[in-house]
Amino acid sequence: MSLFGKLLAPWLRMGVYARLFLPIFVIITLVLVVRYSMIFESETTSASARYQHGASELATYLHNTLRPAVQASDRAAIGRVAIERTLRDALLLNPDLTALSLDFPGGHLEARRAPVPLPSYPAWFGAIEALQPLRQSVRIGDASLQLAFEPTLPLADVWRTLRQQAVISATNILIIYTLLGFIIFVNKRMLKRLNAATIRFHGGDYATRMKVSGTLEARMLAETFNNMAQRVQALVDKLQDSQKSLSEQLERTLRAQEQLQAQKERIEVTLASIGDAVITTDLTGRIETINEAAQQLTGWPESRARGRELHQVFVLANNFGQHSLLKSMAALYAGGEVIKVGNQSLRHRSGRALTVEYTANAIRTAQGKVEGSVLVFRDVTERRQLMQQISWQSNHDILTGLPNRTALAARFENEVTRAREHNYLLAVCLFDLDHFQQVNDLLGQLTGDEVLKQAASRLHDFAGQRHYVARLGGDEFVLLLPELRGRGDVEQAMDKLLIALSRDYTCDAKPVAMSASVGIAVYTGNEASADSLLRQADQALYQAKIMGRNRYHFFDADLDEQVRTHHNRRTEVRAALRAGELRLFYQPKLNMRRGRIIGMEALLRWEHPQRGIVAPMEFLPIVEHSDVIIDIGEWVLREALRQLQQWRHADPDWVISVNIAARHFQRADFVERITAILSEFPDVPPHMLELEILESSALSDINHVRTIMQDCQALGIGFALDDFGTGYSSMSYLKRLPADVLKIDQSFVRNMLEDRDDLHLVSAVIGLAKSFGRAVIAEGVETVEHGAMLMRLGCDLVQGYGIARPMPADEVLDWVAAFEHRAPLWQAAAQLAPIVSLHKEVVEVLEPPPATLIPLG
Repeated sequence: MSLFGKLLAPWLRMGVYARLFLPIFVIITLVLVVRYSMIFESETTSASARYQHGASELATYLHNTLRPAVQASDRAAIGRVAIERTLRDALLLNPDLTALSLDFPGGHLEARRAPVPLPSYPAWFGAIEALQPLRQSVRIGDASLQLAFEPTLPLADVWRTLRQQAVISATNILIIYTLLGFIIFVNKRMLKRLNAATIRFHGGDYATRMKVSGTLEARMLAETFNNMAQRVQALVDKLQDSQKSLSEQLERTLRAQEQLQAQKERIEVTLASIGDAVITTDLTGRIETINEAAQQLTGWPESRARGRELHQVFVLANNFGQHSLLKSMAALYAGGEVIKVGNQSLRHRSGRALTVEYTANAIRTAQGKVEGSVLVFRDVTERRQLMQQISWQSNHDILTGLPNRTALAARFENEVTRAREHNYLLAVCLFDLDHFQQVNDLLGQLTGDEVLKQAASRLHDFAGQRHYVARLGGDEFVLLLPELRGRGDVEQAMDKLLIALSRDYTCDAKPVAMSASVGIAVYTGNEASADSLLRQADQALYQAKIMGRNRYHFFDADLDEQVRTHHNRRTEVRAALRAGELRLFYQPKLNMRRGRIIGMEALLRWEHPQRGIVAPMEFLPIVEHSDVIIDIGEWVLREALRQLQQWRHADPDWVISVNIAARHFQRADFVERITAILSEFPDVPPHMLELEILESSALSDINHVRTIMQDCQALGIGFALDDFGTGYSSMSYLKRLPADVLKIDQSFVRNMLEDRDDLHLVSAVIGLAKSFGRAVIAEGVETVEHGAMLMRLGCDLVQGYGIARPMPADEVLDWVAAFEHRAPLWQAAAQLAPIVSLHKEVVEVLEPPPATLIPLG
């Protein structure tokens, strides 16, 4: 690089505005040189003219003034004085005059300026050629006048003018460079802000925005950057949303994901390790070179392959492929385009076939003339197999091997179209394994997966080639039954399938009991779509579940309306809970023998704004299979504990019973939730709370229920089995369930004075409770006679309308105070003979009456 280039390089690296300093300086310098040359020339010319003109005028003036004085006869006296005064006055008339002298016949006179003014300009400035000292000689008759002028003042005027212009120019230059510097500063600050925002944006802070302020350019730059950043951020957000959606989809198929990842890695390793095979030919199609990879794929060694025609070594297994190769190569030799062909079957010399893809191109000279060809091919057999496997997995469930939702959608629409065109019935059966979640929770996910695989196998065996089965996800399966003659064919198929699906599943050599529910929608030629049929099957499945599970149910329009009505009513119940319309009524529980109230049972009511008080059986069945029943259950627990906290001053030994629904009680976090609720009421001991559960709710998974009961009893909570005797009561269940109290259902108690079977059943339950050391309480006591019979049978604890109907909380204490006057009546009931019509048959089952009564108080 030249010296000029080295000097110019730093200047070129500056910004545009910074680089303007140099050209502007050069321009200003040139302008100043020209301007001040002109000003200097003009000022010196003008000063020189004035300087010389003043000298000429003064010389003329002195000539005219001194001539009379010089010629006067008395010049020696009066004339000499006049001459001297005129000479002195001349110094005042022209400031440039420094000295003058007059030689005349009568003598010599001179005058000098004292002191001589010092120049106010630099010494070099006095060398101006146009303004130099001036000497003039004037003849006045016989006299000679000598004048000496110095251009000190003219030069000072020129210098002062130049200096004033220099100040003005310097001020202008300063203003120009100040403005230019300000522009550079603003531009630099703008670029600095842009650079800082760009760095933050590049670092991932896509919310970075520049402040729109400053100059027009700065605002436009900020707005441009902000618009760009906003678009990029929107794009990034969209990409992140897409990535999140993809991640969620991948998480749902994590077994599938791991396998696909492993297969992807296998494909990458395989492709990386396989080298391309290369064969070159001459214009006649005979092989010139063949590399090692090509020798291995064709089975032909180089020594035998060289000189042979290409199609004799690179042998495609089908005639069409071979014919296409020969035709394409001929076109290539004639100057044709590149050939790219995939998925061709290459026959090895040994006879085995390989799947290859190949590319052929002409070998050309520098002038473009074709002189041969090159064939590049690779073995893609394994990759093709892997791609086929991946394609299979995209349409099949990895766990069970059944078609997945994607494959079902295509087949479903096809079957609907066929059914519409050929006018036959198509049944859509949606299967769901009953209580499958409990298998996962209690036995583990591996056991659950094994159950799913066995269930899928049974469905697949039934489907065969005629029907079509797919897994939607979780424990849901869909079975399509095409070309049906009528509903009877569906019922017959479902009967077989439910039997097959209800057989025990063997997991780790242990049987796992499982059943299935089925919802069925039948396509009969209407305009229903696949989606609507599946939705109808789902609604029918819901009905099958609420009807008891292990059954199938057909969809119909009337029932669909009922389902929607059921949903609306469930929504209404949820809204009532949120609006605070639910109330707790309390029914007293009595120890007849002691004549005292031992506690209350909390009973739910709905105080409807229009319908008034609504009984629980009118709305609880609507929500018992949804999570609304859990929200209601927790509300009841809190409300009962809050009321018990207020009643402790009346009787600190009262126990409040609360009914717990099966769905609520069997939740995995039930113990944790009730512990948290108890902690909200630290003044209420847990033993004052008793939970009533239906016997039937414990039968689905008795071990799980037993564990929950034991954990709650460890906290101090008591348990009562409600409606005992109405379910599948057995000594085995009673032994395994650690209930503290058995409640005899009111349907047996109410009729035991007239029905011998009910009396025997009540007696048996009481005896069973005593045998297992459990307390027993009877519901439905409507008369003193009922109480007397129960005490004779050994049951002292009762509740029912004969004692009190359920009442609001604010009426309880008044009722208890009034009941103290009637308590002796119930104590005396133990001595009453029951009014029955069974006579001997009844008396035979009674225990002997007690000899004495425990007095009241």
